[in-house]
Amino acid sequence: MLKKSVQTILNGLSVAVFVIDAKQIIRFGNIAAQERFGIDAVEDDLLSVIPAKECQKAAERVLKNDETTVSLELTLQDVVPTTFRMIVTRLDAELTGKKARAIISLEDISHIREAEQMRIDFVANVSHELRSPLTSLSGFIETLQGAAKDDPIARERFLDLMLNDAQRMSRLIGDLLSLSKLQASERVAPQETVNLDTILRRVVASLEPISNTEETSIVLFVSDNLPMVVGDADELTQVFQNLIENGIKYSKRGTEVIITAEADPSHDNQLRISVRDHGEGIDPQHIPRLTERFYRIDKGRSRDMGGTGLGLAIVKHILIRHRAYLHIDSNLGLGSIFSVFLPVAETE
Repeated sequence: MLKKSVQTILNGLSVAVFVIDAKQIIRFGNIAAQERFGIDAVEDDLLSVIPAKECQKAAERVLKNDETTVSLELTLQDVVPTTFRMIVTRLDAELTGKKARAIISLEDISHIREAEQMRIDFVANVSHELRSPLTSLSGFIETLQGAAKDDPIARERFLDLMLNDAQRMSRLIGDLLSLSKLQASERVAPQETVNLDTILRRVVASLEPISNTEETSIVLFVSDNLPMVVGDADELTQVFQNLIENGIKYSKRGTEVIITAEADPSHDNQLRISVRDHGEGIDPQHIPRLTERFYRIDKGRSRDMGGTGLGLAIVKHILIRHRAYLHIDSNLGLGSIFSVFLPVAETE
């Protein structure tokens, strides 16, 4: 058995650590291993705790002294697939009473692999989003230089289309810069105290031209004596402008977008600001992914409306910085409710 001093050191580690004997029976599991794989793991066979043949084979090579250390990655099926970096090392005989022992460490690196995949997806998405308008612009320019060179009607039409594509790329780049800025600062919470009533009324006034065009009414209900919140006024304006504008664009003509700001009845010291539309609603399978970058339910419709696919991702990151969160309720055919929950500013 391991010395007490060694056990104390291993128990202080944040990664899961097991010590196995020559028959691959677990003789020790540190606190992190017991929490992650179960407190009853000690005295179990390694394969029953870590059901992966590659783990068993790596341990066998080390225990037989074929190799001193073996490192590999393995993915275990948990509630969701979880990827571990596993290192198997033969223990010094002085630590184990001259018995064959190996130590296995398992570090959860799922977040690293997920981040890498997100980066790959992000680059692919940005390339795709920019390629379409750039291809269109190139085609329009070639046409204006050739067949439509002396055609004023075609020239006017193509220039309008080129302007739309240029504006779309400008919006996309602007949203990408906003996301980058937000991610760089989201660990630092805002310090200012702001009045949500003022912000919401300003946003509603700015969106009236769009609501008139879409033949949709905006109705605002703000509770009396609404508490102040700690936040960045410009960023919160961006949140509610995005949510309310989405509500207008996706609502049916002749309906209302209802905004309600009130104290959250289910939680002390928290405000709930809800934006309810009367649109087609959202299939439940899409809701968990709505705040992902470039995720769209209907890509064609979103682009036609001028969307970049980044609006709700920006909302999410702003709310993370404000220590707040977004909740989405929707029923097909009945519309959706986007609710923002913000902590109330502490009063002296």
